[in-house]
Parts: sequence; C-alpha cells; structure tokens
Amino acid sequence: MATIGLSKPYFAKYSNTGSTVTYSDGALLGKYTELSIELDDQDANNLYADNEVAETDSQFSGGTATITTDDLRPDAMVASLGVKEEAITSEDITTETPKWYVFDDDQKIPYGGLGGVIKKKVDGAIKWAAFILNKIQFRTPGFAFTTQGENIEWQTQELVAAILRSDAAKHPWFRMSSFMDSEADAEAAVKQYLNIVEEST
Repeated sequence: MATIGLSKPYFAKYSNTGSTVTYSDGALLGKYTELSIELDDQDANNLYADNEVAETDSQFSGGTATITTDDLRPDAMVASLGVKEEAITSEDITTETPKWYVFDDDQKIPYGGLGGVIKKKVDGAIKWAAFILNKIQFRTPGFAFTTQGENIEWQTQELVAAILRSDAAKHPWFRMSSFMDSEADAEAAVKQYLNIVEEST
C-alpha cells in the first residue's frame, strides 16, 4: 500500500456551541500540490512506581499543517483568511464586477476545517481515502511572484495553519475514511462532513 496522490483541498468555517460543532461557507482553496502535517512534541508523562515507569500517557497537543496549492481561489481567500471584498469601480475596466481582496485591520482569520482526498495503490488497485483536519487556523500567507521568462516557472501558493483539537466530544483533530472505489466518493465524504452543499465557482 502506497500513497500516490493528493487532491480536493476543501475548507469550511468552523463554529461551535459547547461541544456541538458546525461548518459553513465551504469552498475549494485551489488544487493540492502538497500537504505536510507536523505534530508538536508529545513528551511522555510518566508515572514512576517501584523505581520504574508504571504508567505513561502521551496526548495530542497541537501541530502545524503546511498546504501548497496551485493557487488560492478568491472565494476561498475570503472564507479562510477573513479578508474583505471591495468593488473596483473604474470605468476603464471591462471585466464584469472586478474586486479588490483587502488585507487590513478588519481581517479576522476564522477557525476552519480542512479536508482532502488521498490517492493510494492498495494490492495493485487504485483506491481513495477522505481525510479531515477538524479544526485549524491559517496564518496570513506571504506572497512571492516571478516575472515570466523564456520558460514558464510554475508558482504555487503555500499556506501554514495551526492544528487544534475540536471542541466536539473526545476533541478529535484528524479523521480518515476507509478506502473507497472512486475519488468522487471520497470527495463526497469530505463535502458531507464539512457541510458543503455545492462547490463554489
């Protein structure tokens, strides 16, 4: 069994009332090129008895997700980074309803859930698994742009997010599905969990 692919970076806003968690305003961030998850050090909490370790406990204490996408879609930028939209009103512009996406003092980055689909090869067959990071919060990303030369230099967008425990019962932070027969099935599982009724365009 080996992982051979990654797709469908869905994000939805996270909210909770006590231990009841809901997701809203879901959208694709773009297209995945890479995702890495690093967990904070989980030092063992040992109980010593009779001069030896009698009990030990090690629990999830947080982590960091680094997401690379082909680009960051504007609708997802509003939802995931808390930026605001402003209309561009120049009469010299022929594009219909152009907008500015504004990073300013009003920006408030929300908590969210992040999902995706992992492509695997299992006993010679291609399978897909859905996954969810239950509660994350992005940092405002940096941007880097390079002028086009003789050959295209592909430029991707990197996002970094803190991984937190959900407020739901048992405080889940990650879940992954059983292997499914199609990418569409795994994508449907992600969208159902994040309460995405239809994909934003």
